[in-house]
Order: sequence, then C-alpha cells, then structure tokens
Amino acid sequence: MLVLAIADAAVASLVIFTVVGAGSRAELAELLADRQTFLAFGMALLALAGTRVWSAIDVAWRTRPEHGRATVVVPLVASLVAVAAVAPVVVAADYVRRTDDALDHVFADEEAMTAFPSRVTTRNAMVTTVPSVSSATTTTTQPDATPTTVAPTTTTSTTTTTTTTLPPIIGEARVNVLLLGGDAGPGRWSLRTDTMVVVSIDPATGDTAMISVPRNLQRLPFPEGTALDARYPGGFPEIANAVYPLVGLRPELVGDVDNPGAQAIKLGIAQLLGMPIHYYVLVDMAGFVDVVDALGGIEINVARRVPSPGNPPGAKHEVPPYIEAGVQHMDGTIALAYSRSRSADSDYQRMSRQRCVLAALTAAATPSAVALGLPDLVAAFGAAVRTDIPRDRLAEMTRLLDVFTAAGGLATVRTLHLAPPLVDPARWDPLAVRAMVAAVVEPAAPAATAAPVSVPAKVLTDSC
Repeated sequence: MLVLAIADAAVASLVIFTVVGAGSRAELAELLADRQTFLAFGMALLALAGTRVWSAIDVAWRTRPEHGRATVVVPLVASLVAVAAVAPVVVAADYVRRTDDALDHVFADEEAMTAFPSRVTTRNAMVTTVPSVSSATTTTTQPDATPTTVAPTTTTSTTTTTTTTLPPIIGEARVNVLLLGGDAGPGRWSLRTDTMVVVSIDPATGDTAMISVPRNLQRLPFPEGTALDARYPGGFPEIANAVYPLVGLRPELVGDVDNPGAQAIKLGIAQLLGMPIHYYVLVDMAGFVDVVDALGGIEINVARRVPSPGNPPGAKHEVPPYIEAGVQHMDGTIALAYSRSRSADSDYQRMSRQRCVLAALTAAATPSAVALGLPDLVAAFGAAVRTDIPRDRLAEMTRLLDVFTAAGGLATVRTLHLAPPLVDPARWDPLAVRAMVAAVVEPAAPAATAAPVSVPAKVLTDSC
C-alpha cells in the first residue's frame, strides 16, 4: 500500500510539475485547449491530495501512543498537517474544474462557419444623380465582373460614386476576427453591438490591421444567395447595431447555428468589407468590468481629457467627472466609462477609444496577470465572453498573439475608421469602402484602377 501511494504521488507530482513548468502563454494555451489533458491534470491534483491524506493518517497511526494511552496531541497534529498539505491541492483542483467549465461555456464545440462575401452588385452600390452636360456614356466596372455600359440620357447621367476594379475577396490568407462589444443598457430591450471591430492578422508575419464599423451604419448588406439577403435585399432596414437582437428573434435567417445574431453580423460585415470573417468574439460590457479588474487593470495613454458619462447603475465605485490626459491605469469601471463616453467628442471618436481599450486589454493579459487573477478571471470570462472559436484552436490563436507581439505589437497596427468624414453612415458606397479596406488590410494588393481612394490609415498607438 505504501509503495502504491508513493507511486501515485510521484506520477501526480510529475504531471503537476510538467504543467506548472509551461512557462509560455502558448504552452499554457495548449494545455487549456486539450480538455482531456487538462482534466487529467485536475485528476492528478486530486490523486495527490488523496495520497497526502493517506500519508497523514498513516503517520498518525504509526506514531500512536503505546499501550493505548489516549492523547489528542498526535491526532491534532496529524490533522493540521493533512489540512495544510491537502487544502492547496484541493483548491487547485477546484480551479481546474471551474476553468474547464468556463472554457466550455465560452468556446465553441464545433468548427466555426466562415462568413464569405459575394461581389458588389449594382443593386448594392450607392448611385448619385448629377446634372449632365453631354451625352457621353458611363462605364462602371464591378469587382469580379466585366465592364458594363449604361445608356446615356438627355438630362442626367447615373454613375457610381466610385469606379474601381478590386479583387473579389481580400484577406483570405489572414485570420479575421470580428470583435463585438454588446451592451443591453438601460432602456434597451435586448443586447445591441455598439462596438464592431475587425482584427485581421497575417499568421506568417504578424502584420495586423483593425477596421471599425460604426454602430449607426445604415443598410448593412448581406452576401448574395443568403436568406438574409433575400429578406433584406436593400440592406438591413435599421442601423447595424440592431442586427444582433432582431436576427436573434428570427434564427431561420441564418440556419442552425449557436448564436444567430452574431452569425448574421459576421455575414453583414464580411459583405460590407469584402473579406471573409472567420470568427467572432462577443463581450458583454457589463462583464467587461470584471474581466479588467481580474487582470489588475489596464494601461491607456489618454490623448486628451475626457468627460465621463457618469455613474452607470450598479457601478463598483463612483466615476470621476473627467478622465485626465496622459498614461492612466484604469480599473474596469473607469475603462468602461472611458470607452462609453460620447460627450467629449462624438460617437465616432468613441469608436477610436474602444479600439484602444481592446488593445490595452490584450496587452494586460500576460501569463502572470492571468495566473494571479485566475479565480476572478475565470468567473468574469465565463460570464462576459462568447465566441465561435473552437476550444481546440485556443493554442493556435495564442500563437497568433505571439507572432503579433514579435512583429511590433500595437506600434505597427494599421487602423481604418469607417466613419465621417471618411464614410457617411447614411450614404456610403460599397466599392469605395472595399477599396479603403483593401488598401489598409493588404497595402500591397492591386490598387484601384480609377478614382484613387485616400485612406488615412493610422497606427493604433497614435490615438492611445
């Protein structure tokens, strides 16, 4: 029996030391991604706890007083030793269980459905009617299509706002993730995605671009041939942030998927940008506060003084009237106020701040911060985050983050803000939008053949 206990403890200790020795973020992610191995780690902890209890009982029995003289000292000491040796291991095993439950809740069980765009059609394109001074014909070239000639009229000529030739799909060799910030908020009947940011990463080089889509974009299009396009042939009838709740009420429009609202947004954003969207990550902003706090806060370089939006219901503490300029260490409550404020400037500047908050959150998720805040982080993460990234792809996504960091991190991220004055959310041209996206995501891609588009692609750190 003693030999069995020693062998059991040795095997359990070997497993634990192997896991704890996983010093890099990628190694830890590989452990979490492999559920069987991770649960085996938890079982090893329980086995170690059991051998320690048995050892304490065995020591107490072997050192019992002779001739049956009763005393409470030896049992008491043995009990204290057993508790001191076993309790940390049992707590660690419980962390494994809770972490596994959270990961199983957040990540998908099956491979995600990639949202592919279709080519832009004349039906989707915004047209502008202008006075005509001649009877010249107008030639419009669509992506992945041959030029078509529009017959002239005697009074007006109709042209697309931008005439250009583009590849039908860009970013196919990249990993494109749609980040969604959802907020049910006071006065709202359901969660709306006020934050919509596509992060596009080249897995070979770490080259990264971020594209922000405004929440109030009108007529969000959907790919041809989809049920959503058939239902909304002229684009979504409400602003873009209403897609999630409204399509959630009509899941038949996207088929048998776990989150129909999120899949609908993936399809719409893919069609808008002209690039495939592989995954989504949805963060409930109420739970975002707890995630930031569990990581110990985030660091943001505030470009200029920002008035706060006031104290939200249920805030952990009061929010100051202003968030001052300069490098600020923010807890979750202040970070949420900073990302929500609109009184400082506009809804579109708020989008820029939200990109900074997302980037700061990524930077704060170091292995040590995750380890120190594990209990709270597991609870907050499981309650606040949903994604269609399969759990077994977790290690792959972590390696992407490592490649991104090696390529220069935030200092090299190109950003595109599809908002005024660059894009009018009420009157936007799909060809112009796709040209701008192509220029930012793949700067070396073939340029437009007509009406060059000026894209003020900025580096993320310029604004935060």
